[in-house]
Amino acid sequence: MTKEIPFLMVAAGYSNYTREYPAYIEKFGQENVQWTTNAGRYSIEDHIDELKSKLPIDRPYIITGHSMGGSIIIELMNKEPLVNCRGVSIVGSSRIQPSHWFLNFLFYLPVPIIYLFFGLMALSFPITLIVTRFNFHKAVQASFDGIARLIENGARKMKKEYNGCLRKIGKNVHGILEENKNIPTLFIHLKKDMLVDDEDLEYTKAFFNVRKERIIPADTIHLTHDFDNLVADILGEELDFFGYEKMETKIAE
Repeated sequence: MTKEIPFLMVAAGYSNYTREYPAYIEKFGQENVQWTTNAGRYSIEDHIDELKSKLPIDRPYIITGHSMGGSIIIELMNKEPLVNCRGVSIVGSSRIQPSHWFLNFLFYLPVPIIYLFFGLMALSFPITLIVTRFNFHKAVQASFDGIARLIENGARKMKKEYNGCLRKIGKNVHGILEENKNIPTLFIHLKKDMLVDDEDLEYTKAFFNVRKERIIPADTIHLTHDFDNLVADILGEELDFFGYEKMETKIAE
């Protein structure tokens, strides 16, 4: 096992145009963390190009992808060998990103109507809280996550990325290159994630010869960046899986 701290490359999820990753910086150090932003990039090819442009060429690395970012990594592994890659981490993701019929409909509508619908969802928080059996975190995700992203990123950009990338991601991927199959791959996911298809997750796992999984026992809609600190700790605990000396951390259940 090598004692060096790995370089961590993070592939951002859908509509993460300005998000940063302080949990990973705290864990691995500013000089050892880089991430994509997806800003101004709306197609699968755009996201792959950005990811490739930020991969280090002179040092080994671990690449981790959140949600749609995990699907982008799998798309890349289907197309090109990941030179110097010591490991892959797929967080709350699989080959495809299932899209709900309501969102498919919504992101075909004019931008002002998109704001209106998400605003109504925010106003429906009391009803959502009851429907989720007073699961506060799940109700907040359902009611406020969409409108918060619209305010931060803009509906026009989100609509373009949703239709140009998220709805198409992984649909033509049925495996990865032979050169990538033995890269140690860690799947981190909820026991039940509303935005991850269970059958596709199992299908995706079969792409990798060396794989492991960690399940986060949280009752919520999706494994969002709210869980970054926990995911960073899990990566630290699993560094020996990637050939590094692991960081001992007590994971809060």
